[in-house]
Amino acid sequence: MNYLNRFFSGVLLLSFAVASPGLLAHGSGTGPTESPEGVIVTRHFSGLWEQPEHQNQGFTLHVVHQYSGERIAVAFWFTYGEDQESAWFMGQGPIIDNRIELNLYRLSGVEFLQQKNPDLNFAEVVGTALMEFDSCQTGTVTYNTDLPGMIEGSFPIEQFGWILNTHCSGGMSDDMPSDAMHGQQGLELMSAREGVQGGGHARFESYPNHMEFEIETEGLPDGEYHLYIGMHDRGDFSVQDGHGEMNFSSPAEDGHMLLNFEPRGQRIEIHDGTGAMLSSFNDMMEEDDHSQYRGGHGNGHGHDDDHDYACDDSGMGGGMSGGMGGGHGGGMGGDHGGDDCVEEGDFIEVEIDLENTGVLADADGEAEWEMNSHRVKFSVEIEDVPAGDYPLHVGGAEVGVIEAFEMHNGEVYGHISFRDPEVYGLDHLDFDPRGQKIEVLQGETVILEVDFPAEQ
Repeated sequence: MNYLNRFFSGVLLLSFAVASPGLLAHGSGTGPTESPEGVIVTRHFSGLWEQPEHQNQGFTLHVVHQYSGERIAVAFWFTYGEDQESAWFMGQGPIIDNRIELNLYRLSGVEFLQQKNPDLNFAEVVGTALMEFDSCQTGTVTYNTDLPGMIEGSFPIEQFGWILNTHCSGGMSDDMPSDAMHGQQGLELMSAREGVQGGGHARFESYPNHMEFEIETEGLPDGEYHLYIGMHDRGDFSVQDGHGEMNFSSPAEDGHMLLNFEPRGQRIEIHDGTGAMLSSFNDMMEEDDHSQYRGGHGNGHGHDDDHDYACDDSGMGGGMSGGMGGGHGGGMGGDHGGDDCVEEGDFIEVEIDLENTGVLADADGEAEWEMNSHRVKFSVEIEDVPAGDYPLHVGGAEVGVIEAFEMHNGEVYGHISFRDPEVYGLDHLDFDPRGQKIEVLQGETVILEVDFPAEQ
C-alpha cells in the first residue's frame, strides 16, 4: 500500500477541484481522433475521465511504468456518498489489452497535513472496479463494493482531457519512447505436427511512432486459419493458392489491422481446426532489442536514419538511400518527386494482372505495389504453370527468380516479394517497377508480361 499512499496526496488536490460543483465543462482544442475498435490501453489513456450521466463525478487515471518494469494503472474515483458529501476512492491494478482490473481502496483516519509514516496504512479494500475501453475516448466502468448505496453497477465514461500535443491511435505504437529508432526482427514458423507441409515467418518492425507486424505462410492447404500469440487468438486469415498473410500496424492503416497486442516475447502459432500447424516454438522476438534478425538468416541490416517515405512540408519524400539503379547496396531512391511520398496513415496499393503470351496456355499471374509512409513493397505471383524456377525481369533486367511448387491440391503456385527497407524473409527492393515492363520467363521465353503503371 505504500505505492498508493505515495500517489494519493498529489492527486487528491486535482480530484477535489474537478469534483467541485460546476467545474466540469468541456474546453476547446484539438484532441485525438476516433480510434478503431479493439484498442489497447497505453499512456495516452492517462488523464481525466468524466461520467457523462452523472453530476461532477469521474476519474483521474494514470498508466504507470513501475521501476520493477510492470505496467499498471492507478485511478482516483471522485464521487459522492449517501451523506451527499464528497467520497474518494483509489484503484490500482493490471492492464490487460483494453481493460484495467482495479482493486478499490478507501482511506480513513488521515488528518490534514499529517506527517508521513510508512509504517501506517490508512487504506482498506472496499471492492473492485473494471474499466473497459472501446476507443481512445470512451469506455465503461463496472464496480462491485461492500459499501451502502454502491453495491454494484456500471456506467459510461468519456475522456475529459488529453495530454497536450499527443495523439491516441489505440495501438501499440502509442507507448513507444520518444527517442525510438528504426528496428526490425523476424523468425521462422516451422511444422508443429507430423504430416504438415509448408512453413512461414513472422516479422516485426518499428519506427518512431509506428509499428508493423506481419505473418506470412506458404504451402499450407487452402482454407481458414487462426493466429495465436501466446495463448490468445488474434484473428483468422485465409490461405488461397497456398499463400496466406496477416498484416497489423499501429497506427492502423488501410489493408492492415490495428496492432493492439504485444507479439514480442511470446510464442507464435498458426492453428487449423485441430490445433497448431506452424509454430515458432521457443524462439521468440526480443521485447527490448529488436535490431537483429533471428531464425538462421544472420544479422539484421542497418539503415540510414532518413529511410522514410513520409512527405515533408514541401510535399516531397526523402526516399531511401542509394537511389534507383544504385545496385544492391541502396534502396528505391527519391527520384520521383512527390510520387515517392505518402502522408502518415495513408496507404497506396496498385494491382495489375499479368498478360499471358500464349506459350503456356493456362499460366496466370499478378503484380502488386504497396506503399505507405515507412516502406514500399513489390510482389509478383504466378500459378497454373509447371513446377520449377521462373526468372523475373523488370525493365529488361533480372531481379529475382520465382520458385513455383506443387501444393497439396495438385495446383502449382509461385510468389516473390521485395521490400524497402529490407526485412527478414523478403528480397531487397533496390529497383523501381513503376513504368517498367514486368516479365516472367520460362528459360529464355517470356510467358507472362505487363507494363506496370507509372502513376499510382
